[in-house]
Amino acid sequence: MTNPESAAEVSVTQRLVAVAAGHYELTALVGGIRSDGRPGADTYTYARLAATVQAAATGLAWRGLRPRDVVGVYVPDAVSFVLAMHAVRAAGGVPTPVAHGLGAAEMAGQLAESGARMLITAPPLADIALAAADRSWVRQVFSFGDAAGTTPFSDLLGRGIERPPRILPHDAALLVFSRGQDGRLRPTPVSHVQMADQMGRMDELAGLIKRDVVVAAPPAGDGLTYTMLIDSALFCGATVVAARTQELARQAAAHHGAAVIVPDGARVRLPARIRVLTAA
Repeated sequence: MTNPESAAEVSVTQRLVAVAAGHYELTALVGGIRSDGRPGADTYTYARLAATVQAAATGLAWRGLRPRDVVGVYVPDAVSFVLAMHAVRAAGGVPTPVAHGLGAAEMAGQLAESGARMLITAPPLADIALAAADRSWVRQVFSFGDAAGTTPFSDLLGRGIERPPRILPHDAALLVFSRGQDGRLRPTPVSHVQMADQMGRMDELAGLIKRDVVVAAPPAGDGLTYTMLIDSALFCGATVVAARTQELARQAAAHHGAAVIVPDGARVRLPARIRVLTAA
């Protein structure tokens, strides 16, 4: 297992970019969304994934993102989630995933408490994202796909690639908001060294190998386990296919999936050979 302190000398995203250099021709992501908010069929090789993440990071920095700034991530599918989370982290920022199902008021509360000034979203979530942004400190909203009142994520690209900022092992790499026993959302920062440690454990749990296909439901829970499962798949050179929860079985069959990532509590009928990885 990788030593967490050594792994934390670079961010998870910097490690992914390094991994991508060895898998550049392999397919990393399949899916995403179309401009009307429906599932798409966009494909990212590892080379394209790394280039997009780094270019978007430069765009975010040009738009004012600074190291340790928090950015909300409220997206409907695995592909958008990967691109948003790693673009923020590549710029030195701290992504905070916003759970699906939150109302605009509660979402605004999370964004305000985290101090986020930027938010990344996509149809069909853009309307509630904008409503929440208006009630928080968020001043810039970026969207995968067309959404009135937002800036296209694609506008972040095209400004080249800058050298990644230096990170410290105990800097925050992720800010998750989990619901306590009293029903309130409370923030928990996760450091780079903590992520490295949990990634090592997740690698052993998932048991994925190069060229495996992992079919992933939309982001689930507070985003922590979901993040670890997705990144574990990418670090080993697997392909992540984005799918709606009700289409997991069909997509797993169509893509010869080795595993699926399902929301906690979801019931999906799958052949015994397909591993079920639960994102709480």
